[in-house]
Amino acid sequence: LGFGPFQPPGAPSSILTWQIVLLEAFERDTRSRSVAALHGCLMSLAVKQSKDDPEAQAATQAASTSEDVLRAVEVLTGNCKSNLRGCPVNPDRPHLQALQNVVGWTLGGYDTRPTPAAITLKERDRLEILLRYRQPVDPGLPPRVAMYDYLCDSLFGVPMRPVGSEVAVPTFLDLDGRERSAEWVEADWDKFRQAIAETGFPGPVFRENRYPYQLPRRIGSSEFERSAQHWVLWYLHLPGDALPDPSDAEIDRDVRSGLSGALAEHGLPGADYIWYRNPAMSVPEVFHVQVFWIVPAT
Repeated sequence: LGFGPFQPPGAPSSILTWQIVLLEAFERDTRSRSVAALHGCLMSLAVKQSKDDPEAQAATQAASTSEDVLRAVEVLTGNCKSNLRGCPVNPDRPHLQALQNVVGWTLGGYDTRPTPAAITLKERDRLEILLRYRQPVDPGLPPRVAMYDYLCDSLFGVPMRPVGSEVAVPTFLDLDGRERSAEWVEADWDKFRQAIAETGFPGPVFRENRYPYQLPRRIGSSEFERSAQHWVLWYLHLPGDALPDPSDAEIDRDVRSGLSGALAEHGLPGADYIWYRNPAMSVPEVFHVQVFWIVPAT
């Protein structure tokens, strides 16, 4: 979903336009392609290496003896006095695959994908964000949906206000080709600063990932034992401030705190977990880490 200076003034933004702009970075003749050809090219760009490819297997084998993987395996399979057992892990694909090969329940490095339902939901959500939250005049190339205000609102309760009359609010074509007018809001930072002066700055938020990955399944007495849960730990920063850069020890403490709350909420006895800093965050506006946790099988 995109919009930007390549559109004629006042023209609706369309999915197809965004696809064309994306593909122009790779091939200059895409404007003459059919919609079917464009879709095929986009899908080919998304093809990733499989864990069964010889290069991937060699890299996974090398990673299996690395200090990172050996430490994670020791933590996740060893005896633990606490009801929480876990640690940060190396997010490189061979390391993730090597860890999954041993413990079984964690995400793989090569074949992990969002669920089909999550992909569809994400497309719908992005359209609603375009219609609801103020976007930059220049969304970049290829264009991106600005997520900062949406995350501040939905995760941290930052108050919103309608944009001023000086802001040109565009129209968009939705996924069914219908023209829809945006009704933008933006963060009211003056009101939020007044609030945090009284209540303090909000801490990190531990929340279930709205677009979870497909993860391995195993035998268990509940869904929390049968498959890992995919959650995200989010850290707020104010406009103009640098992104938070907590240490691994601080993040691990916050993950354990968030997990303890989630276990209590669902009446669960304990959990194994891993987390990592995503080296290529799809939402770079707000610092976050990916967390995967599972209740040990009884």
